[in-house]
Amino acid sequence: MTINNFTSQHQIELNNFVLGVQNGEFGLGFKKNEQLDLINTAEFYKGGGFWVAELEGEIVGCIGLQKLNENIGVLRKMFVKKELRGTDLKIAQKLFDKLKSESQKLAFKSILLDTPSVAKASHRFYEKNGFLDLDRSQIPSNYTFPDRNSKIFELKLNE
Repeated sequence: MTINNFTSQHQIELNNFVLGVQNGEFGLGFKKNEQLDLINTAEFYKGGGFWVAELEGEIVGCIGLQKLNENIGVLRKMFVKKELRGTDLKIAQKLFDKLKSESQKLAFKSILLDTPSVAKASHRFYEKNGFLDLDRSQIPSNYTFPDRNSKIFELKLNE
């Protein structure tokens, strides 16, 4: 398994992978055209980054880092293929470690994320990695998320 920078050649496979998890597994009802980062991933994540985990030529995980401002990055689109979650490959942890390292290189002070309230295993993963539940009143005004019963988390960096 390798973690690679996203390229435009990944776009169609990435779209199918992400929508499959969002809608097939979690029943969220998202459409590609509702998600600007699935239309042109490279452009959306400029100033941050986007990475795919690949195993035998197939995308099995992904994670995106959007630059919200000079101090804040936003973790988006963190998904791992269901059959590979919790395995010795540690795909989620490796993707997150890559994002955190890049966030520190960019001198972000914190990382925000939103995740569906039904994704309980995700909540445990984020909390294990130092994220704290954030009250919606504390969210920067330019932070947008699809309000579908999302939980908002924040990780303070370099403290």
